[in-house]
Amino acid sequence: MKFLIAPGKYDDSRISSKNVGQAIYSGISRALPDAKIVTMPVTDSKYGMPALVAHTIGGRWVDLPFFDAFWQNKMGRYLLTNIDSQDTAIIDTEQIVGPDLAISKSRTDLFHATSYGVGEFIVDAVTSGLKEIVISLGKAETFDGGLGALQAMGAKIYDESGDLIPEGENPLINGYEVDLDDVYTLLRKVNITVLLSYSTSLKENNDRDYLSETQKSFLEDNLLYVTEKINQKYNLDIHPMPHSDSIKTLAGAFAMIKARISRSSFEWVANVTGMDETIRSADVMITATDEVSSESMHDEILFHLSKIAGYSKMPTFVLCNNFVDNFEDYEQLFTGIFSTQMSNYSHDNKDEQIIFEHYESIANQLARTLDAFHNVNH
Repeated sequence: MKFLIAPGKYDDSRISSKNVGQAIYSGISRALPDAKIVTMPVTDSKYGMPALVAHTIGGRWVDLPFFDAFWQNKMGRYLLTNIDSQDTAIIDTEQIVGPDLAISKSRTDLFHATSYGVGEFIVDAVTSGLKEIVISLGKAETFDGGLGALQAMGAKIYDESGDLIPEGENPLINGYEVDLDDVYTLLRKVNITVLLSYSTSLKENNDRDYLSETQKSFLEDNLLYVTEKINQKYNLDIHPMPHSDSIKTLAGAFAMIKARISRSSFEWVANVTGMDETIRSADVMITATDEVSSESMHDEILFHLSKIAGYSKMPTFVLCNNFVDNFEDYEQLFTGIFSTQMSNYSHDNKDEQIIFEHYESIANQLARTLDAFHNVNH
């Protein structure tokens, strides 16, 4: 029997995806010493999906200075790797515009935030001679519809008076007309692939503020207006949906420059690294998540894995700290759902070890049960 261990993302700071995977591995191997066990590469790196690619097929990191969403000088990095015999830059945007940057920022700070830094990464890759660029769009805390990123790539954005909007400002606030000619020239021989993270929800955080509905409505209305003018000027067909958080996603801006947009970053990684074949070669899949809830079920890793397992009719089990929401909403996704919270956590330094032992114990019991059924049927 071949087991595939593939934990999803963990927001619980007490334990990492990597440690959860190790706990499940330990539990299975204690129950079945001769079992074949494959662990999917999981990384908790702040560099997100590019770190997963680096862990899987290698590459080297390129460091560069950039301006974050709040116009602070930062150092970041993107991955340079080789895919299909092409040197490829892989950029994760959360280090540039992600939610962690918004902690302790005021509502005014958020209103003026810009995605300019994302464009800086692209310009660095292009001017380094790279023709293939992959961008993983995670959660963002900018509200400029991606116009700031276009601005960094050479877009000229004017206000209603015809004055050029300076860099460092959210250009959507006063944006009236956009000239993309220099962006098209920059990217003339460059292929950009944009990978959308499947997760779209963001837990409330007491350490940060949020835009008011008035601010959001103002920016959304202006994005609709500016986009329509761009459509007319460049013969495009892009229509942001009102009240869809379109001001928070950069995808619309990349659609304007004719990037290829794909729904799932993990699905792309699985394809280019050969992980899809690894998944299909297993007999049993065991995944894990912090909690079974609507948010965790939109984790793109769990979504992609459950889809492949469903196609292959592979038994799939999920281990979780706790159940949230209605069980029946998710029971069809998995052969079995097991809570590992066998006792209350003490919320001290011992939590990590306790959680590890709980996952190890449940994985051990599950492996012994599956082995018993396997022996009966054979």
